Amino acid sequence: MPAQPGPQPHRPRSRQAAIAVLAVALSALTACGSSAVTSAGGGSSSSAAASAAASSPAAAATSSSAAAPAGGSNTEVGISAVPAGAQANYANYQLYAKLYPNAYQNFTPPTGPAKYCESTFYLGNTYQQGLAAAFKQMVNQEASAGHAQSGFIIENSNNSTATQVSQFQSEIQSGCNVIFIAAGSTTAFCSLFQTALQKNVVVVSMDPVYCNNAITVSFDVYENSYQLAANLYKGMNYQGNLLEITGVPGVADAATASAAAAAARQGHPGLKVVGSYTGQWTASVAQTATAQWLASHPGVKVDGIIDAGAMGVAAETALQQAGRPLAKVSLQEGDCQELAFAKANPSLVTFMTDQAPAPGAYAAMNVALRILAGQQPALDTILYPIPGPTAATFNQWYTSSMTTSSACFASPKPALPALTTYLGQFFTGGQAPASFPEPS
Repeated sequence: MPAQPGPQPHRPRSRQAAIAVLAVALSALTACGSSAVTSAGGGSSSSAAASAAASSPAAAATSSSAAAPAGGSNTEVGISAVPAGAQANYANYQLYAKLYPNAYQNFTPPTGPAKYCESTFYLGNTYQQGLAAAFKQMVNQEASAGHAQSGFIIENSNNSTATQVSQFQSEIQSGCNVIFIAAGSTTAFCSLFQTALQKNVVVVSMDPVYCNNAITVSFDVYENSYQLAANLYKGMNYQGNLLEITGVPGVADAATASAAAAAARQGHPGLKVVGSYTGQWTASVAQTATAQWLASHPGVKVDGIIDAGAMGVAAETALQQAGRPLAKVSLQEGDCQELAFAKANPSLVTFMTDQAPAPGAYAAMNVALRILAGQQPALDTILYPIPGPTAATFNQWYTSSMTTSSACFASPKPALPALTTYLGQFFTGGQAPASFPEPS
């Protein structure tokens, strides 16, 4: 079974090293001049990593008064604003997000059932589809209890930031009380976040945004990617050839994940990346790309697979179909095929996390309900640890019906109690929500 989550092994000796790697990765991203495109977890067209890479580590770790987009706060807060019990999960926050003060001090909750909406820039992958389905399930539960209006409005911009801005504005004007946003840009919505706050609309972003009139609820892509890679390398005894399968080119989350994997390799010359290509966070694309790489490199052994999300099992399938030995891999999506692969090949899976859509939706809803109940967040950026199966808890996620061809996600139930406890430390005052609905 996978190794138990814990501190990252063999962390680079200096933060400067990690930032330098990330600066190189993001220089290519900037050169592309890309706009919003597909992201496994929501994604964005730029990242706080770019800011961190351009400045010294000391400066990045302290409050900043750099210029912010129109409508957003230009004052960042430091790690001291994070509750003491959560600070360990912000160890590298400068490489992924920015921290701003709580913007909801004067928020007035709605008096009747709340109207829930979602704005997403893409519904073309299983993660975003699962996120929307989980939100719909929870809103339906709230509606049945009389706490929400029936119906859940979803707007999909299909990778157009301009369209998403227009759709988001329409949701604000149409009376949505809560808007969950998978933001296609870190800055394009800032003035609208201010408008939403003035209208007492709670905006919960599943991606970092560079202004404080929305509350970000996310896992730390850099930290998660570092942990996955570091445990993979440790499982390989820091020796061997690696295939690196990246996310969508031009998306900051993809650059962040690659930079984290590279940082974890520092000081281990026995590790060699022999192939790097995009799988676009899509299993079918990753399997085809891996098959093509294998065909063109018949004599090159593959010892490990760096999977940026939802592509590791597809790459293993390509290895198997090519008559090659399977490789070691760390898996993060928490889907059924990954769990089935881990069950069948426990010695190959070095680490697992549960970056499935339902726990992410639950965390966002949990925070929204607390704010609707008058509770005040400590700050606007809440980063949570991703739970994952260990040898002791694996069967809480896995069921015998799962196969490596299954198109489903594991039940989120094992992850939810810990998320509820963790998120509670960020809030004070107000009332306790009547309940926290749970997706299935």
